[in-house]
Amino acid sequence: MENLKSYDIKHGIRLFYIPTKKFKTAAMSINFHRALKKEEASFNALLADVMRRGCAKYPDQASVMKLRQELYGAYFDVDVRRKGEDQILSFSISAVNERFLPEGETAFTGALDLLFEMILNPLVTGEAFKSEYVEQEKINLKNDIDAVINDKRSYATWRLIELMCKDEPYGVHELGDKESIDKITAESLYSHYNKIMSEGPVDVFVTGDVDIENIINVVKDKFSNIALTKTELPKAEIHKPAETETEIVETFDVTQAKLCVGYSTGIMPTDPDYPALMVYNGILGSGAHSKLFNNVREKLSLAYYAASRLDRYKGMMVVSSGIEIANKHKALDEINVQLEDIKNGNISDYEYDATMKSIINALRALGDDIGYLEDYYLGQALSGTSLSLEDHIKLIEKVTIDDVVRVAKRIKPEMVYFLTGKEGK
Repeated sequence: MENLKSYDIKHGIRLFYIPTKKFKTAAMSINFHRALKKEEASFNALLADVMRRGCAKYPDQASVMKLRQELYGAYFDVDVRRKGEDQILSFSISAVNERFLPEGETAFTGALDLLFEMILNPLVTGEAFKSEYVEQEKINLKNDIDAVINDKRSYATWRLIELMCKDEPYGVHELGDKESIDKITAESLYSHYNKIMSEGPVDVFVTGDVDIENIINVVKDKFSNIALTKTELPKAEIHKPAETETEIVETFDVTQAKLCVGYSTGIMPTDPDYPALMVYNGILGSGAHSKLFNNVREKLSLAYYAASRLDRYKGMMVVSSGIEIANKHKALDEINVQLEDIKNGNISDYEYDATMKSIINALRALGDDIGYLEDYYLGQALSGTSLSLEDHIKLIEKVTIDDVVRVAKRIKPEMVYFLTGKEGK
């Protein structure tokens, strides 16, 4: 069983080690935390895309790919992760553990060199990133934003969250917006890079069977000239629900309407009731065993899909469904019936047992993927919790139906969002 270990590298930089011999690879991610803000969300997203293209030593994708092939197919990527109100610029590598290679051959060491070259020695001309890369990636990022809008299922869910959190940082999309992207130049993007490299904080995650003391020394050496000013992680405040429930109707050229309902749970990951909330969400709408799936979708045929999910960093829950426009009121009424059923303790043994198995199996599956395992512990660090997967599973196993009913009474509806066609009401 993995046992998370932490080390203070220097002011503003921590290293977390997840020792495990389960994988033939070892992985490292270096995560630069940024408070989610409208004025810089597009900068962070674009920076990830531009820095992925190359660095001073490896100035294009061809040279980066060539090195990765020489390192037995090592993986490298730069991405933006959003966790709560923390927009994380994440640089990641993984490579075959050297004990699985011919004697004298290395891969992870070379991957580490690539990782730090990409972070610390970007491809710049004077005081600007390569303008060709910046302009190309601005187009790609705007296309990514359009793709979110064109996928009406994900867009409707996002739009609900944006409306519920319109006065909170959580209402800012991690890709930013197209208007902000248009204003970014190669010079301003490089200035933003330098700002990130001077502020922090930074969390380094290492996963696998490695010589951690050696890696700690490498990280200290590589960051020796970096002086960060911030140590506090951006923390998401629990969502404060509106006093009255509201309904928003928006019109798109769609034939299948999207009905989403937003709820305040009042429960954060540090709350003792959070495991019960996970089980509640599973019974309500997470999987083919759930009430929404079996009643709203299967039995009554009121939805093409119906599911619920938690926004764990904000104390929110969203129910999303795709329906015929004419079925809006029937579908909403039936969604409310399912919530009331749980509140009244109308939970079958099948719904409870299947949910417990589903959550536990999903948690165990995280331990079978090196990237998911690292992401799990990054989430723990941001949530202010430090549960191992096994400890997390033990808490789930203790949840009773009475616990679920108690949590159900804390769930408060706040907003209905209906995305409809032109003929919709």
